[in-house]
Amino acid sequence: MKQKDMESLATRAILTCLAEVPFLRPTRQPNLNKSPYEPDLLFKVSGKDKKQYTLIVMAKSTGQPRSVRDAIAVLAMSKNKYPNSYPVVVAPYISEQSADMCRQADVGYVDLKGNCCLAFDSVFIERTGIPNEAEKRELKYIYSPRAERVLRVLLNDVSKSWKTVDLAQAAGVSLGHVSNIRKRLEQGEFLNAESTGIQVSRPKDLLEAWSKNYKMRSDTIYRFWSPQPLPELEDALLSYARKKNLQCALTAFSAGALYAPMVIMPRLFAYCTEDMDKLATALRLKKVDSGESIQLIRPHDDSVFIDSRKLQGKTLVSPVQAYLDLMALGGRGEEAAKSIMGQVLKW
Repeated sequence: MKQKDMESLATRAILTCLAEVPFLRPTRQPNLNKSPYEPDLLFKVSGKDKKQYTLIVMAKSTGQPRSVRDAIAVLAMSKNKYPNSYPVVVAPYISEQSADMCRQADVGYVDLKGNCCLAFDSVFIERTGIPNEAEKRELKYIYSPRAERVLRVLLNDVSKSWKTVDLAQAAGVSLGHVSNIRKRLEQGEFLNAESTGIQVSRPKDLLEAWSKNYKMRSDTIYRFWSPQPLPELEDALLSYARKKNLQCALTAFSAGALYAPMVIMPRLFAYCTEDMDKLATALRLKKVDSGESIQLIRPHDDSVFIDSRKLQGKTLVSPVQAYLDLMALGGRGEEAAKSIMGQVLKW
């Protein structure tokens, strides 16, 4: 989006937001000192006691933390130039972290859908929860299947610095794709970039953000029942996979019970690339619509097996993947996921 268009949309958003308080009577003012180190927009408003305030506004094309942090810095430098000024950041979408940054800096914020927080004089305007398609567009790319391959590699060894070529090779994606993901993660301040490469700076925050946008593809889940005890079923499944040279690993509660035993669930969860009908026949499993004791998942992407590990003789998905799958299940799954975060990942 061109800056001129962004400023036009920001003006409309500011005026719409302030219209809820009749006595403010906002008017846009010409900005004679236009530069990258000056506010993009100026508005005059009247306080309840007729005191004049100037809203100094930065209009940004993205509301990710790095962009918002830069905007806050410019507004801080400009504040003393304008009497009774109140700084505001406007962007198509303001991320949760960016909103927290603004509140801590006493800076207001507005997105183009009307979500906002403005607090000056006796004025307090806050609106949240308005659906924002810009948020979905930004998150859709970061957490797309190909992007998830990169995230898995980065999070499975947060101590490592990655060169773009090495990361692309490890994740099985193109150099261009890694570069695009890197830019977006840097905007979210999830990465540190050094001469030695890039490294995750806030792994816990990144994994938690990912988990909020992660879904198990329900059309790949197959439900079965068996009278066999779960430990015997797990051994039989993994033994069958080894004999057939299949990719197979326990996940969710089945992995959590071994990584950080906290929540016990009488059900087997595993990823497997086998034809499920063949597998069911070999293991004598009965296909059911409900009341299952086994959930087998054919992964939409084999990156779920990245960093799979062996524990007590059983193959498990990585702690990162187990965390994601447990959070996706909700309820007791979230409790088990937090145990993995605290006892295994320790971020």
